[in-house]
Amino acid sequence: MKRFLTAALALALLPTTAFATGGQEVTVQARDSDRRIACYREVEMPAQYRVEQVLVTPPVQYYFRRNTGIVELRETPAVYEERRTLVQEARIVMQEVACPSR
Repeated sequence: MKRFLTAALALALLPTTAFATGGQEVTVQARDSDRRIACYREVEMPAQYRVEQVLVTPPVQYYFRRNTGIVELRETPAVYEERRTLVQEARIVMQEVACPSR
């Protein structure tokens, strides 16, 4: 029993690294003999959309006569509706960064 508790305590004190794989978090034991290849930072990328503008009401030009005898050319601007289509969902990307010194 004492040997089991000593082994369990030794495993608990070892440094561990957790990383995400397909929505699951996996924990790996890091050993001193392991070589560090690269370091990464998780960067959250927002979703990307394709935006299409659809004309609802076209622009209208008309003449407006004032009481002073001046005639003005006026315009009512066009009205557009935006339709958004999801191109790529939000995701997490691994960005390579400089590794800190040990």
